Amino acid sequence: MDSEGIKNKILTVEKVRFIKVLLSISFMPNHQVSTSPTKNVHQKSLLEALLSIRFLLSHENEARFIAAKPTLSELKGRQLPNHLRMSVKKRNGPRIRVRSSRSSRVPQMVRARWPSDHLIENTLPSIACVVRGAADLRIADYVMHCQTGDIIFYAAGLATGDGSQSHFDGDPAGRRCSLLWIFPGRINGEGLECYICHSQEQNHSSEAHLRFRNRLLAELFQGICEEEQKPNHRESVFHLISAILFLLQREITSGNAVYAPYNVHLADSRQPGQDLIQQACTYVDRHLDSNLTISSVARHVCLSPSVFTKRFKQETGQTFNQYCTASRMKRAAILLRETELRIIEISRSVGFTDCQFRLLARKHWGCTPGEFRTKNN
Repeated sequence: MDSEGIKNKILTVEKVRFIKVLLSISFMPNHQVSTSPTKNVHQKSLLEALLSIRFLLSHENEARFIAAKPTLSELKGRQLPNHLRMSVKKRNGPRIRVRSSRSSRVPQMVRARWPSDHLIENTLPSIACVVRGAADLRIADYVMHCQTGDIIFYAAGLATGDGSQSHFDGDPAGRRCSLLWIFPGRINGEGLECYICHSQEQNHSSEAHLRFRNRLLAELFQGICEEEQKPNHRESVFHLISAILFLLQREITSGNAVYAPYNVHLADSRQPGQDLIQQACTYVDRHLDSNLTISSVARHVCLSPSVFTKRFKQETGQTFNQYCTASRMKRAAILLRETELRIIEISRSVGFTDCQFRLLARKHWGCTPGEFRTKNN
């Protein structure tokens, strides 16, 4: 057999093995999964969301799967659930490209922003599952009005909501919803990451990001990215989603979920009513792994560097660099106490080199990072 024939045979064997794994975990009865309570509130919340979505899928017999498209006309050309409504919402502001930071060890997630429209262009694909309530999800020039149980796939490069506003279009009075977000791991592309966001009337918040270092999860997610482009994808996508939800549930109950080294215990957006310096502080807290400079943050809040520097000192009582260092050390302390990440990973995730982190740890805490972790555990 020539080399090409051997290669094709190997690929065929791998596909068969992959399908067998899918079928075995997609249709495994729910009672085989341990649902014992976990000590961590974020993991418990995620586990409850996974159970809810799996229950809805098991009663629908097919995924209420919606693949978002760049335009409303493209979306209408696809097979959609009967209940789904769409409405037009044009963009008003310009697209502003987000510059990447060479110092960041974590891949950039946002390629561009539309600040006046509260939209961002993501570099990674993602899946949103509506766990509770009805959500209005903004995509490019339209809004999808989704219901509990809907699963929305966002391809990389779509313009989507930036998380700064609640998921309601129009009057939000009396409304609330929760969404489960799933996307590829940002570190080395391994496994998946998840978090839950909540909207209650005008308020929006998100929980900590959790990482799952499971290679099969990454392969299943990639399978969805490939299958959704095919005309008859509903059955295959149903099995892929079912498998992902099952594995995520199993990883949590097995204690394999860990905090992502960013966005830990932090709101994922600027809050309504914040002034410009508060918005700048929120931006800093969300981008500690990046090369933060006065000019870049001042540009984000539409102030000149000189005015921004003066106002920042007046309102916070600290210089910009002092605030950045304090925020990075605070985040590092959380990661040392509540995760098992290596110290070098923590230092990089908060924007320090390993040497810088150790020097600052001695200055701020009077001990090394390792000693700090031992004392606080």
